[in-house]
Amino acid sequence: MLKYIYISIFALLLISLTSCEKVIDVKLNTSANQVVIEGVISNQPGQQVITITESVPYTNSNQYPPVTGAQVVVKDDTNQSWLFTESSPGVYTTANMEGKTGRKYTMEVTANQNSYTASSTMQLLVTLDSLSIKVLTFGGEDVRAVEVHFKDPADRVNQYRWVMKVNGVQIKAVYADNDRLSNGNDVTNVLFYSDDDNKKLETGDEVEVEMQCIDKDIFTYWYTLSQQTQNGPGGGVTPGNPPSNITNNALGYFSAHTTETKKVIVN
Repeated sequence: MLKYIYISIFALLLISLTSCEKVIDVKLNTSANQVVIEGVISNQPGQQVITITESVPYTNSNQYPPVTGAQVVVKDDTNQSWLFTESSPGVYTTANMEGKTGRKYTMEVTANQNSYTASSTMQLLVTLDSLSIKVLTFGGEDVRAVEVHFKDPADRVNQYRWVMKVNGVQIKAVYADNDRLSNGNDVTNVLFYSDDDNKKLETGDEVEVEMQCIDKDIFTYWYTLSQQTQNGPGGGVTPGNPPSNITNNALGYFSAHTTETKKVIVN
């Protein structure tokens, strides 16, 4: 009889435990789409471009829908204005515009019944003197990197961004720095090459580097983004949206900057 009592108690416990199981339904919340604006005014005469798209949930593919039918105007602090027209879906351009150093440019965008503004001041040009290739050793392996050489002016605060192309293709790595530790010095900055396939620079590769002189807000944007990417052996940090200089919770940036470009062949 005692044996049957134990069996009955065990069966009741098993039923009780089974009834406590729950199916956990994990709901992945997706935020609403945000407007993404990427605007550039440079000191190079010709076409200037502002692109407007929408962000997508992280579960979607990286295809960002263009924002069409927007109104885009750029003004400077001398009351000149330029109307940007939609040359292709989400791409707004103006021809024959040349940014001037010292001028403050303000972008005004009306899209999807919302208004967005951003301002950026074009910095003085700092000459990019030359590029060179440096061989570094990590873990017994030789790695080629690009060095940029320039003279930092001592009479003002300077911030820089570099854009690298290898064999005509822009790489995803983000490079930004300021002169906090190099004011007035001859500067050599190392740009490590990295891409999604972990390729290395090879002999005969053509490397093009654009150096941009940017204002403080744009430096904050690019420097924050650079800390989230693997620009060298140290890796990066957890990704997030960098601080935009555009109002109304838009993503992206509006940058008025000077620019200079040089090329080097990897040896």
